[in-house]
Amino acid sequence: KMMLKNALLDLLREKGMITKISVRELCERADLNRSTFYAHYSEPKQLLAEVEDELLEATGEHLRRIGTENDVGAHKYLLSFLQYIKKNDKPFRTLLIDSADPAFRARFMQQAGMHFIQNSDLAFAGHSEQYIDAYLLNGSTGVILQWIRSGYEAEERAICSLLFSLNRNALENLPELIQ
Repeated sequence: KMMLKNALLDLLREKGMITKISVRELCERADLNRSTFYAHYSEPKQLLAEVEDELLEATGEHLRRIGTENDVGAHKYLLSFLQYIKKNDKPFRTLLIDSADPAFRARFMQQAGMHFIQNSDLAFAGHSEQYIDAYLLNGSTGVILQWIRSGYEAEERAICSLLFSLNRNALENLPELIQ
């Protein structure tokens, strides 16, 4: 199964979309026969769904392990998350950047963002919480995706500090909404 998953990630990087990948190509790249593929999956989309679910599960587990309660811990939390992304570059780059699947990107960043928001002690007045969370999540996602696209040009600590500065500045200008 691992050989098929690696072959899938390689082909997704090259082709960008699962619909452009055939079982034949997957098996050739993995150096396996088609019967091996069909013993586990009915189509490439099923394999992709398993790869995506495994990445989400592993990331969720990593984020649960590093949960935090305070700002110093929140820095460590975000830094650990960034290090985890960089360490696992192939699936992250492929599924978040190279693959044309915005649905997975949204699922992934929603999961990561929710873990981070749940571990912060911010509370917002009225209905503003959903909008502030969306703003912080989408802005942070954009920075992280650009960091991956750049080949991790900046150090993890620099990206962590940038994200905290940007988000802190945004929140400091909303004092009437923070409880």
